[in-house]
Amino acid sequence: MTTAEARKTWTPKERRNVAAAAARASIALRERSGREVPQWIRDAAEGRPTTPPAEKP
Repeated sequence: MTTAEARKTWTPKERRNVAAAAARASIALRERSGREVPQWIRDAAEGRPTTPPAEKP
């Protein structure tokens, strides 16, 4: 997979891999800055199904 490929052609497995990589990066940034890491982000990094929390008004 290259960055030149259209995202429409990504398989579900490739999408999960990209989501997990983004979640791992988010965790690393949050931990370095001393911020809390929500469980749903940790779940995404491990490839488990997630449901993000509802938006707060």
